[in-house]
Amino acid sequence: MPSLPKPVRQRLANEFQFAATKIAEAGDIGMKTYYFSVFHGETARQLNVHWDADLALLWSVAQHLTNAVGARSAQAAGAFPLGGYPDGFLEAIDEISVEVAGAFDGVEVDVPRLHAALERTAALAFSTTGNGAYLVQKGTIKL
Repeated sequence: MPSLPKPVRQRLANEFQFAATKIAEAGDIGMKTYYFSVFHGETARQLNVHWDADLALLWSVAQHLTNAVGARSAQAAGAFPLGGYPDGFLEAIDEISVEVAGAFDGVEVDVPRLHAALERTAALAFSTTGNGAYLVQKGTIKL
């Protein structure tokens, strides 16, 4: 990731830190998802100011998790056989949020930390699918 302009990085750092705090405080998946949407919403706004491929990746992966949680919630409400979310799902959202926010805290974005958080976010999103839930049960995907 080339260096982000300081105002863009600072704005993202501030918004992401606020979101991570609110996610940790939230007690249910609906509110956690609401605050998690900051990771793609604010990123999209900042992409209008400064294009960056890693920010676009963050936007895509964070938006995918938000959509996957919504789809799984709808399935669970319709008596989807797997029910809710795997054990550790809510805690994983908390931890990922802290990692994404932390990646933007320094003078430069910590790209390896960001990519590790995005990998975990993608796995978490996949765990909301039938095949993903199966892989979590098998122990192939660790949340």
